[in-house]
Amino acid sequence: LHSSGEYSDLVISCGGREYHVHRVIVCTQSEFFSAACRGSFKARKIDLPDDDPRLVHIMVHYLYHFDYDVQLQHERSGFDGLEMDGYETNVNEPAADALLTHAKIYALAEKYLIRGLKALALRQFKAAATVSLDIDDFLGAALVVYESTIEDDRGLRDVVVETLCKHSEWLDEEKVRDVVKELGALTYDMVIHMRQNLIFY
Repeated sequence: LHSSGEYSDLVISCGGREYHVHRVIVCTQSEFFSAACRGSFKARKIDLPDDDPRLVHIMVHYLYHFDYDVQLQHERSGFDGLEMDGYETNVNEPAADALLTHAKIYALAEKYLIRGLKALALRQFKAAATVSLDIDDFLGAALVVYESTIEDDRGLRDVVVETLCKHSEWLDEEKVRDVVKELGALTYDMVIHMRQNLIFY
């Protein structure tokens, strides 16, 4: 069903690509799509014009496979149904690039109310944060996290805070201080984290 789109009864479009999907698969995992497909205004096609096509592709892939790979790269000008041919994996992609992608997928999963994908993105983000990181890439991910999540959504925020406190030497860098200063919520979270873990001297 995933590779051919056979018997599909819903189309999700983004960035000029159409995904011929199945409501029984999509709607049972997403409260957003479920709401769009029921009632008197049952959708036959749902367009996602404001989202990153690459992230939407990963989201659809997850709905069928319950997993995703941030290294999926599109190499074809055309797109047939949900066919995955033409996508390759590069296991050498920097972990920090993966960190940023996981943060964006987490936000997309929250937007479309896909709990399983959100939980997986959090696990992947945590795993990527344990790998040696470039400061600039980590800061980019931190900005996305704090700009795309609400205060009560602690998942990614806690990982950012814990990672930054673990690498406290990064605070010697002016660019790190600038980000901490810009993100007042991050500053607050770091202070609370240090207090709770008795890091103050």
